[in-house]
Amino acid sequence: MLSTLNIRLLPDGHLAVKAYGRPTAGGRGTYVSFPVPQTPELTDLITKAAIRAAALWNAQRGLG
Repeated sequence: MLSTLNIRLLPDGHLAVKAYGRPTAGGRGTYVSFPVPQTPELTDLITKAAIRAAALWNAQRGLG
């Protein structure tokens, strides 16, 4: 079961995404990483998250 997506901006401008969650069909019962499922919904979510993060970084006002 997918519970977390970690998104990083690479030096070349591309995004790197890693998914984390818990196995639903046996296996280890701990929190594990796995490839991000390639679905339009997740691609849209990742794109929107990256755009939002960029806007927040652009609007930052430095250390307060």
